[in-house]
Amino acid sequence: MGFLKDILIGGAAWKALKRSDRPGVYAPPGYTLLGMQHIGLGSQWKIIYCKNDFPNVKLNFTIGRNSSGMHTGADKWQIQWD
Repeated sequence: MGFLKDILIGGAAWKALKRSDRPGVYAPPGYTLLGMQHIGLGSQWKIIYCKNDFPNVKLNFTIGRNSSGMHTGADKWQIQWD
């Protein structure tokens, strides 16, 4: 039982470490960043945003460690990782 407990604690610590490595996301003009949600055990993040013209419609996209930018139509999001 002790070995299984150690694995679970190690997994929780790994997830906490990955969550602390948040990217810097900069929205283009006309958009509002609503939130970021960590996905899984890796470096995947779900970015939740809305367009200022339609504040009641929430949109999202997923980024990974290799992402440095994202296009939504003609607008470009900037992503910076530490």
